Parts: sequence; C-alpha cells; structure tokens
Amino acid sequence: MNKPSFNGIKKLKLTSYFRNPISVHALPISILLFFIVIPHSALKTPPPLPILPVPSAPQLEWQLSSMALFLHFGPNTFTDSEWGTGHVDPSVFNPTRLNASQWVHVAKEAGFSRMILTAKHHDGFCLWPSEYTDYSVKASPWRNGEGDVVAELAAAAKEAGIALGLYLSPWDRHEYCYGKTMEYNEFYIGQMTELLTRYGDIKEVWLDGAKGEGEKDMEYYFDTWFSLIHQLQPGAVIFSDAGPDTRWIGDEAGVAGSTCWSIFNRSNAAIGGTDPQYSQGGDPHGHDWVPAECDVSIRPGWFWHASQVPKSALNLLDIYYKSSGRNCLLLLNVPPNSSGLISNEDILVLQEFKELRRSIFSNNLAENGLLNASSIRGGSGKSQFSPYNVLEEDIGTYWAPEEGQCDWVIYLDLQESLSFNVLQVQEPIHMGQRIIKFHLEILSRGRWMNVINGTTVGYKRLLQFPTVQSQYLKFVIDKSRADPLISYLGIHVDQFFILSHASNTTSLTYVNGSQVLQQIPYNHSQTSQVQYM
Repeated sequence: MNKPSFNGIKKLKLTSYFRNPISVHALPISILLFFIVIPHSALKTPPPLPILPVPSAPQLEWQLSSMALFLHFGPNTFTDSEWGTGHVDPSVFNPTRLNASQWVHVAKEAGFSRMILTAKHHDGFCLWPSEYTDYSVKASPWRNGEGDVVAELAAAAKEAGIALGLYLSPWDRHEYCYGKTMEYNEFYIGQMTELLTRYGDIKEVWLDGAKGEGEKDMEYYFDTWFSLIHQLQPGAVIFSDAGPDTRWIGDEAGVAGSTCWSIFNRSNAAIGGTDPQYSQGGDPHGHDWVPAECDVSIRPGWFWHASQVPKSALNLLDIYYKSSGRNCLLLLNVPPNSSGLISNEDILVLQEFKELRRSIFSNNLAENGLLNASSIRGGSGKSQFSPYNVLEEDIGTYWAPEEGQCDWVIYLDLQESLSFNVLQVQEPIHMGQRIIKFHLEILSRGRWMNVINGTTVGYKRLLQFPTVQSQYLKFVIDKSRADPLISYLGIHVDQFFILSHASNTTSLTYVNGSQVLQQIPYNHSQTSQVQYM
C-alpha cells in the first residue's frame, strides 16, 4: 500500500532538531568512514520488549483464524436426542448421503478456516473404527461397516487447507470401565492416541467436564492427557473449561465479557468448576496466556433436529461482535443432518452471515486518511513504527509510541466528512496484551466529542455506536500495561445496526455497556493538531 505523506501539506508544522556541525578535519579517517558507511539515522530502532505472557505459535495460529465451525454428529442425529444414553443400537447410524467435502466446502465458503468434529460424544459412539470398543461406525450399516467419518473429514479438510480439530468426550455413557479411574484413563488415552496418530495434523483437541447428575464419579488424569496430546500433536491447542491453551468463555451463547483478557491464571481454574465470570473476563494479573473460545450453535440444539430452524444471519452478526469482536474465537456449531449433509437452510444463513461481514468490514474508511500520532518510537522519521502501519491488516507491523510518554494518541484526517458507527482495533498480540482502556473522539461543530469508550483490545475489538459524522478523529489510549501498540485501526459502517442517533448534548447514552457521545471540553490546540497535520 502506498502511504500518504504529509510532505507538501501547506499547514504541516514540523519541529526539526539540529546539531552543531563538526569539522571533518578533526576526526580520524576510520571514524569518518564509520559515519559515512553506517549513518546513525539509518540504524533501525529495536522493537519494544514483549510483555509477558505471550501466545505460543499454535495459540497465535488459532487466534488468527478468528472463527471455527463445530460439527456435532452421531447417533443423536438420528434419535432426536442431545445427550445419548450410550445404549442405542449402532444400526441407527446410517447417513445415506454423507459427504465430508460438502461440510468443508460450506465452512470455507462462509469464511471459516477451522473445523472441529465430535469424534466421540457423551454416548461413547465413535465416528472412527476404534480398536478399543465395538461401539463405533464399524458396527453400523453405514459404508457396510467399513466407514470412517474422521478419515473422510481429515482428507477433505487437508485438500481444502482447513485446519482440523477433534472432540473426544471424557464422559462416556457406554463404556463398561467408565467409573474405574485407572482403567478408564488408560482406555481414554488409547482412543486419544488413535485419533492423534492416524489422521495427519490435528490443530485442536476439544474436551470438557460435562457429566450428568448422578453419573458415576471418577478422576480424569487431565495433566497426563495434555502431555500426551502436546507430544503427539505439538501444533495443536487444547481446549477445556480451564485451558491449558484455550478456555471456555463460560456460557453456550457465544458471548464474551465486554472486558476480555487472554491473560489468565490456570491455578485459579478447574475443568468443570471454573467461575464463569472469571472465564469471561480473564485476568489482567494472570501468568498464563489462555485466550477464550465462544461456543454457540446455529440451532437451538447442538445436534440436528428436523423441528428446529437456524438463527438468522443478523443474530449471528450480533454474536460475532460479542465473540470475535471481544478478543475471542467464535466456535459456531452447524450440525449435519440425518442424511449426512449440512442443511440448505443453514447454508443460506451462513452465506448471508458472510455477506453481512463483507459489507461492513471490507471497507475501512480510514484507508485513505492522513495519520499522525502523539509520538513515534525512535522519532518521527522512523517509518518502522509509523501510525500508517495501523492501516495494514498484519499484526507484524504496528504503531509504537516513544518510550516514557503518558499521552498515547493516533490522529486521523479522513479528508472528507464521513458517517460511521463501528470501530475496529487490533493489538500485535505476539507482543503481549497491553491496552486496559481507550476511547474514540470526533471533532463535531468545533468540539471534541467522545464517541465510545472501550476496555480490552487483544487480537480484535469491535465496538458499535450510534452513527456519527466527522472528518477528524482521535483514537486515545487511556491506560495500558506497557507502552501500547496498535496493529490495525478500522472505521466502518454497519448499515444493519439500528440504533437511534444520540443528541448532541452533554447527556450520556449507553450502548453495549459503554458511554457514547459524551461532550468534552473544547481544546483549541488539540483541534489545530488534527486540522493542521
């Protein structure tokens, strides 16, 4: 991208620093050559130190995907159930048109780059021919007992470049050894080993602490399981209520807290017993990087039921704002039907959902704007940390302020007065999650108006507010764990966001729990700084 330059703008005011000239005759030749060959101004300014904790490579890959598709599929699909008993005859499993390539195609066309399959749900029925039980696809009429759903999905996903994850339920209502701690843990590890050694790269292993009341009590050897998973699939992240790599958000509505840290203390969490509020918000004082995953189903149930209909695309968009837009990964369940295909009505909603996102986020109104900042790391001549980096959708480049500053501001001149109602902010999370509080201001009728306040940012933060119009904007970071870094700043229009315009008064309006359009005192010098960049 060719970045606009402030050179040539008549009203630009620059401050220059000059040093007294030094006579070359007073310098030894070797020193003179040093200054000629390696001028000080050409040396790169090193990046700031990351602030711990930071994500691992698999965690970073997981976060960049933003969304994943969940596939609940098994005997429950055919018995109109959610939690199977574990004693249903395997002959009920017979999807006559199963096509894993269709599942993958639907996911990819809708903008999902990851998929997770329920290889075994609570009923204990295995979608692969496990050698540790007869309660699997090999006991069903599907593919004459020779089928393997996991293998078919793995092959289709690999061909399409889609990352694959698997869910192996710890709770097993079928297996006779469930309740015998040592014996069942060995059984579970045997099945986990099959899944992680037969089907190529597995990018996520998903498990939970779900178990019905009155069921057999036993201890799961989670730490042993986690060590095995990381050993067999070092590129995989492990999801559970409490990590170790990604955590449950604490609800099944796909909604994260308006403040959501990827930072977490695993010592304060337990699988099956974590405080939902702690899961939703994370911990700014935590020692572990455990970002949150928001699971929700496109239908009322997790498995397909003929009587149920999918949520609307607008409903999914609202969930997207409150999950992916709050520093989480959205895990959307889209269950295949009893024929073995994703239903047409679900596909239509997914396509509409994709179009809604495209219409909003494909156009960044700041893209052609003029940018300045309160300071730039290494000095204003250092393009390495220029505010223009925030227009590039790449967390590897970012704006960084000069060290030791207390004012952290990015100024935007959109070059014309435009209407907008969505702010997108991203941090380079490989450098740690930093921002605690921020706000956006616009210049309106000669006054700076506070449009929206936000808390955490992380990989991605999306904030909606009543539609406003302005040419000049200020993005202000109010509080940060360390010098704040911004990798992306987007100004967007969501024409589907129906919200009455707040009046231009000093009263407060609340949207998504945040204050909007709060009138603040006019400051002529700040106005000039925007107008005369």
